Amino acid sequence: MASRQVVVVGAGQGMGKAIALKLASQQIKVYLVGRTKSKLDAVATLIEAAGGAASVFPADVTIEGALDTLKAQLEGKLDMLVNCAGEALLKTFDETTFEDWNRILSVNLNTAYLTTHALLPLLRQSENASIILLSSKVALKGYPVVAYTAAKTGLMGFARSLNFSLREEHIRVVALCPGPADTPMRWAASPGMDRSLIISPEAIAETVSLLVNLPRGTTTGEILIQSDMYD
Repeated sequence: MASRQVVVVGAGQGMGKAIALKLASQQIKVYLVGRTKSKLDAVATLIEAAGGAASVFPADVTIEGALDTLKAQLEGKLDMLVNCAGEALLKTFDETTFEDWNRILSVNLNTAYLTTHALLPLLRQSENASIILLSSKVALKGYPVVAYTAAKTGLMGFARSLNFSLREEHIRVVALCPGPADTPMRWAASPGMDRSLIISPEAIAETVSLLVNLPRGTTTGEILIQSDMYD
């Protein structure tokens, strides 16, 4: 059924889950990557109940080599990589420890390098490959959450550089920069946030779907998506 394949990193909940469900509904085989197998299994069950195809691959992608076994399952070709791995930290500079700094850069930035480096050879075998990296609005405007802003800004820079490097191969690389979204990560970080400032993960999934279905040789710059009430 599924002639195209996507790896969604951080697929167990929130944006990653919504993106996996959306792409699976388009007859794309989805490989679900994340740290918690039970969450990935639940997403796979939803996909399969709707007639889609999914495989579960628990992994900690902050570790080099974590996707080596998955590469063998992909049978030599991958069409899309969507990296939603992330962790929020709403601390000011004075509140941020060096341990905080290293953890947030590892989860939000290093994972993008490691997953892309591991899977790029397979993406090069696709006729219309996409790498979608979930950055954040904080990368476009300064906010006093220093480690998270640094990580997400670095991720946007990584996407820009990689897009330039891979454009002659027609591999699109796009950083998507959402504002606050209705996800478990958001509510854990800021449980009292005004819901008028929040967007749905399904809106983000629709944007990813648009990007990966663009014609070969067509791409965009980074994309901001947010509530029209959010500054």
